[in-house]
Amino acid sequence: MKTNSLFSHLSIRKVYGEFPLSVSNIFSDSRQVTPDSVFVCIKGYTVDGHNYIDSAINKGASVIVVEDLPNELQNGICYVHVRDTERALGHLANKFFDYPSTKLRIVGVTGTNGKTTVSSVINNIMRKEGYKTGLSGTIEIDIDGEKFESKNTTSDVLTMQRMLKDMVEAGVTDVVMEVSSHGLVLGRLTGIEFQNGVFTNLTQDHLDFHGTMEHYKNAKGLLFAQLGQDLRKDKAAILNADDETTKDYSDMTGARIITYGIKNDADFKAENIRFEQSKTSFTLITNFGEFELEIPFLGEFNVYNILSVICVLWDKGMPFERILKHVNETTPPSGRMETFPTGDSRNVIIDYAHTEDAIGKVLDSIRMFTTNKIISIIGTGGGRDKDKRPKMGRIATEKSDFVIYTTDNPLDEPGEEIVEMMAAGSVHDNYECIPDREEAITRAVELAGSGDVILIAGKGHENYQLVGKEVVPFDEKEITLNAVKAFPLTDKIPTT
Repeated sequence: MKTNSLFSHLSIRKVYGEFPLSVSNIFSDSRQVTPDSVFVCIKGYTVDGHNYIDSAINKGASVIVVEDLPNELQNGICYVHVRDTERALGHLANKFFDYPSTKLRIVGVTGTNGKTTVSSVINNIMRKEGYKTGLSGTIEIDIDGEKFESKNTTSDVLTMQRMLKDMVEAGVTDVVMEVSSHGLVLGRLTGIEFQNGVFTNLTQDHLDFHGTMEHYKNAKGLLFAQLGQDLRKDKAAILNADDETTKDYSDMTGARIITYGIKNDADFKAENIRFEQSKTSFTLITNFGEFELEIPFLGEFNVYNILSVICVLWDKGMPFERILKHVNETTPPSGRMETFPTGDSRNVIIDYAHTEDAIGKVLDSIRMFTTNKIISIIGTGGGRDKDKRPKMGRIATEKSDFVIYTTDNPLDEPGEEIVEMMAAGSVHDNYECIPDREEAITRAVELAGSGDVILIAGKGHENYQLVGKEVVPFDEKEITLNAVKAFPLTDKIPTT
C-alpha cells in the first residue's frame, strides 16, 4: 500500500526520515514483522513495544510508529511520532484493510454475563436460515463455518481488522461479535461500524482494570454512544429493560431502542415462566401478539438471553415464525449451563459463571428443578478483581448445600490465598478449601449422592489452566469421569 495514503488521515506530531514509497503490512508484535512493513510500538501491561524497535528493524520494518522517540535514530528508517500509538494503530489498521466493517452488518453484544450464549445462538440461527455469517467471541472465531481459536473476548485491533477483512473475502454478510469492556476502552474496536448493539446486564467484574463500577458501566456504554451518530444509517440498541443501567445507555445512544425483559414493560416480554430440568417454557408478549415458547435452556437468565436473540433476529427482518421455530430447537454453547452425563445418577452442570451475580443465577436455576443437594465448585482467577471473592463465597454458601472453593487460572498467586478470600465471605460453614482444581472436582464427585447436582463453575468451555506463566491442559469432563470411576455410588456418602 502507498505509504502516504496509509498515513494521510493520521494525526502526526512529526516524521523523522522519509516515507518509503509503499509498505507491505502492519504489525504491533516485533516477532511477526516482515520486510517493508510498519511496526507500531504499543505500551502494554507487561511489554512495551518501544523496547523491540531494533528487533523490528532487523526483521525488515521500514516505518516505526512511536509515542517515545528512541535516543538514536537509524539511517534509512522512517520514524512517525504520534500522541497515542494505540489509537494510531486503529486508524492504520482500518485504512490498510479498507474499512471492512462498512461492508458487513455487525451485531455487538456486551454485558457482564450472557455474551457468549447470545452471540452463539444468533450466529447459529442465522446460519440455519442461510445467512453467510461470522462470529467473534470468547470460545472461537468462526468464518462461515471455518473455526479458529479465540485468545480474547475482543481481539486486538489488528487481529480484528484482519479477521473482518477475511470475512468480507469469504463472502460473509453478517457478523456477531462479543464486545468486552477492555476492548472498548483499549480501542480494539476503533472504526468498527455496528448495526446493532445488545446489552445483557451489568454486575461487578473487572474492577481490577476499571477501578469502579461507574467506569465499568461507562466503558460498556461506549458501544451504544457510538451507535446512531450518523442518522442516515438505521441502527438499533437492544437493551435489557430490567437492568437499571439501561436508562443510562438509552440516554447515551441516538439509535432506535428495542427493549426486552421479564419484570418491567418491554417490547418483548416473557411471562408465565415454567422451569424444568431440561427446558424452560414461557409466554412471549409483543405488541403484535402472544406466543408460547419452550426452549432447551435452563434458568431465568437464559430467558433474558433468548429474548435478546429474538430482538436481534426480528430487527434483521427474519420471519417471526422462523425465529420461534429456531429458538425452540437451538441449544446452549459449550460450557454454558451445560449438563454433562456421568453415566450414573449424579448430575453435573458445567458453567462459565465467575462472578457473584452469575453464580447466584446459576444456583437459583438449579434449585428450581431439584430438591436434592447442590454441591458447588467455585473458583476465581489469580491476581485480579479480589474484591469480588468474598461476595462469590457468600452467594455460594447461601444457595448451595456444600461448597468447595478452588482456583481458576491462579497465575502467580498462591492458591491458598485465593480460596481463603472466597471462604472469608461464607455465611455458613458448609464448605471446604481445596486450591488444586482437579482435587476439588474429585472431592465433589466423592461427596455427591444419587440425584445430587454438582456445579463446576468458572471455566466453562476452557480446557486449560493458567498456572504461573504456563498454559496447562485441563479437561474438566475427563477429570469428572475419572472421579466417577474412582468413587462409584454407594449407600454411604463420605463426609470427611
